[in-house]
Amino acid sequence: MASSSTGMYVYVDFHYNGFFSPNPLVYLDPVKTNVRDVDFGGFTYKEFLLWLTKLTNGECDNVYYCMRKESLCEGIRRIDSDADYWEFVETVYSLESDSLERYELDEEDDKDSEVSMKMEYEHEWDDEDEHTFDKTVRDPFLDKLSGHISDDDEEEANNGKLKDVVFPVHNENQEWEQMVPVLGMKFSNPLELKLCITNYAVKNGYDLWYEKSDHERLLVKCCKGKTNKQGKGCPFRLWATWMSSEKSFQIKSLNDMHNCARVFKFGSIVTYKWIAKHFMNHILQKPKMSIRKLKAKVSKKFNLIASVGQCRNARKYAFQEIEGTLKEHYAKTWSYGEEIRRTNPGSTVKMDVDVMPDGTTYFSKFYVCFKGLKDGWIEGCRRVIGLDGCFLKGICRGQLLSAIGRDANNHIYPIAWAVVSVESKETWKWFINLLIEDLGMGVGHGLTLISDQHKGLLEAVKERVPAAEHRQCARHICANFLKRFKGQVFRKLFWYAAAATTPAKFEQHMNEIKKLEPLAYDHLMERDPKTWSKAFFQTDRACDAYENGISESFNSVIEVARKRPLITMLEEIRIYVMERLYRQKIKGQSWDLTICPTIRLKLSKLKDLQRFWKVIPSGYQQYEVRLGYDAYVVDIGSRTCACRTWQLTGYPCVHGYACIASLNRDVQEYVSPWFTTSMYLNCYRNTINPLNGSDMWPHVDYISPLPPKRRRLPGRPSTKRKRDQIERENQGKKHSITKRGSVMKCSICRESGHNRTTCPQKPIGESSNASSKKKKSKKADKVKVVLAHEVDIDSDSEVEIEPESDVDSFDLEFEDDVQPEVEDGVEPEVQDGVQHEVQDEVQAEVEPENHPEVHDANQVEVHLAVQAEVEPEVQVQVEDANQIVVQDQVEIPAFQVVVGKRARKPSERITKLKIRKMWEGKQGSSDDNPYELD
Repeated sequence: MASSSTGMYVYVDFHYNGFFSPNPLVYLDPVKTNVRDVDFGGFTYKEFLLWLTKLTNGECDNVYYCMRKESLCEGIRRIDSDADYWEFVETVYSLESDSLERYELDEEDDKDSEVSMKMEYEHEWDDEDEHTFDKTVRDPFLDKLSGHISDDDEEEANNGKLKDVVFPVHNENQEWEQMVPVLGMKFSNPLELKLCITNYAVKNGYDLWYEKSDHERLLVKCCKGKTNKQGKGCPFRLWATWMSSEKSFQIKSLNDMHNCARVFKFGSIVTYKWIAKHFMNHILQKPKMSIRKLKAKVSKKFNLIASVGQCRNARKYAFQEIEGTLKEHYAKTWSYGEEIRRTNPGSTVKMDVDVMPDGTTYFSKFYVCFKGLKDGWIEGCRRVIGLDGCFLKGICRGQLLSAIGRDANNHIYPIAWAVVSVESKETWKWFINLLIEDLGMGVGHGLTLISDQHKGLLEAVKERVPAAEHRQCARHICANFLKRFKGQVFRKLFWYAAAATTPAKFEQHMNEIKKLEPLAYDHLMERDPKTWSKAFFQTDRACDAYENGISESFNSVIEVARKRPLITMLEEIRIYVMERLYRQKIKGQSWDLTICPTIRLKLSKLKDLQRFWKVIPSGYQQYEVRLGYDAYVVDIGSRTCACRTWQLTGYPCVHGYACIASLNRDVQEYVSPWFTTSMYLNCYRNTINPLNGSDMWPHVDYISPLPPKRRRLPGRPSTKRKRDQIERENQGKKHSITKRGSVMKCSICRESGHNRTTCPQKPIGESSNASSKKKKSKKADKVKVVLAHEVDIDSDSEVEIEPESDVDSFDLEFEDDVQPEVEDGVEPEVQDGVQHEVQDEVQAEVEPENHPEVHDANQVEVHLAVQAEVEPEVQVQVEDANQIVVQDQVEIPAFQVVVGKRARKPSERITKLKIRKMWEGKQGSSDDNPYELD
């Protein structure tokens, strides 16, 4: 693609649907078209690709460009990212006008086509911007252990420019797929040539092997021991030797012809070091990657079969290389700290090491507080600091401790941060000591700290700053509270109590919790409500925050940086904060109002609510504000309200706003000075001075520390992050719920810890077997009827029937919902050889006019559960057709014949049609069936 500048447009020739040919590099058989009226400066990279797709009527996988006066071999460049595209735009627009082909444009076209080449770097989270932590990617030292992987195919990033041209001298920055041995190519050592040959073999599937290999000569052939029908093998042959005159290794002879088939097993030419080199970044990103997974990635990427042993050795070799590089990284921490002190005088940089008895020195702690940050907090921020720690996620292990303030616009203001090996009471005490010394807060008078419930942090604050107000994050307390006492009622009442601004409101919500569960009330009161409820916060801090959201926001912003090595991470954080100070200063200078935008937004919301409150004047600047049963006393002169919200936040509450509006005064005059634009500018007046590159850092004559030792916690190490309860509830739709973790209570005594089965207050007559509460089994509720001879049974006659052995019968089981009954006054007829089982209790009443008829002189055996009271079985014996004797003087009611389900599989369901077919098989046609099937 050639281009030339034409005002704010460029003249571009497009060549596509061709192919490259090397030696020399040319593009053959392309389709050509030219464009001369497109403003490429108005495109983004993605829009440019969409435009090319429409132009060429096809997908554009690879896009290259070359200027007109440059040869294709030297001037070709690739466009595969936003940075490459803007480099292309900047290059073609910045060419001198006398060396380009031009055409005339109207002045209006020139004016409309102006493109600003200034590209702002987006970074700020709280203004819906996104910060990219890749500012150190070009530094050879800082980027060495970062493990950058491309977003498209997760392959390694190549710092050098893409070259499609094969140079006479081997280029080690070429991509592995493009490495091809060429006759006369020179290498610095035999290892470079072997690497090139391995990449060449894997890319094309050649079965190469070394016939001779030492530090002075190399002979490579293909297909060892394999010949065709003519007895000839693959003709490929490469011979290279060391040239002592030029101090280089050169290919002297080369026959690059092949007649062999592709192979997938390459033997010893693919070594574990070669695999480790290609997958170093993957292993660095996921140190716990399994051998099987690594083997699958190798097979997928290179289309070869690697052994488990090769992958195991590659993983081990990669860890050794990483560990060696990591030692070099930690060894430069002294130089990094000295560079900060040199470029930012007045900054505090503290580094601690652990010296072992044998003299070995290990890294322990590193603290940073820049002069510009501490001065900005002292001059323009409220005395509220959030403390929190987060894990490092990359190759470096440990914790990052941070102290975050709030600016006048209620956004985050980083003050100081430190890297420690472990988060404990000692490390927190060390961090707080340095922080308070930098800020000059003494024992904490007038200072408010917000943190989570880490025990070491709580103890460190009590010892070091006993006079400071220490608030605990209500979100952490709520999460721990709901682990024991589940339910939305507890959640809602807790947040009502935490947000209550007066002790009376707090007690009201806590009493509701106490009525539901006294243990829940005791649990919350043990957590000291003065640390998590607004009702007990001090009122001179202009901050009513009861969550540590500022620290969590900062941890979220630097999540990408936390995956980098130690110094790289610290540099990424420094650059982010340095840019943020500058951008916030420029933003504040553009505000033309007295109050910061965030506070004005909150006041605008109160403006809509204040009109519902009735203001009743009482005395000089004193009012009673009422709404229904609620009434609050407001004193405008002292800027107080009985609800305590005005005193806590620093700006009027809805009651105070109603009083100010009734006087037709500007509500912004009653806002605390902490939220003014001038205070905001004081906060961002100071800056962080830039640092030089890593190769220019000063040398320090201290013992280089080693990376900290790995801490092995007791038990099996966890590989997954422990999710919060809210995360587990919201992670996806579930088909069922569980009672896991809930407290079970007894239904008799209402005590927890047992159920009614083991309750000591259980009634004596109640069975202790838990299965007794269940429904009766189906077999116990069945009615078994064996029908035989036809007999007449009077209501007060005695029946005695002896069973016979030659009675044919079959069972029918009936479901609960299928119970067709015989109408009253109709005598049911029962055929021979029928046995019924009914799956429910049959409650039938005795009716003298209904008499069941029994055909033939067979037997009738009846098992009925009558009114759930008659338990003994009744045996009816028939000696002849006229004499009936009944044992156990029991009234036998007329029973109902129920048509239902056959006794087959429990899951099988029978229909009336199946019954009909069954009777047709036994009795012939359905007309002979005595059952009437509706």
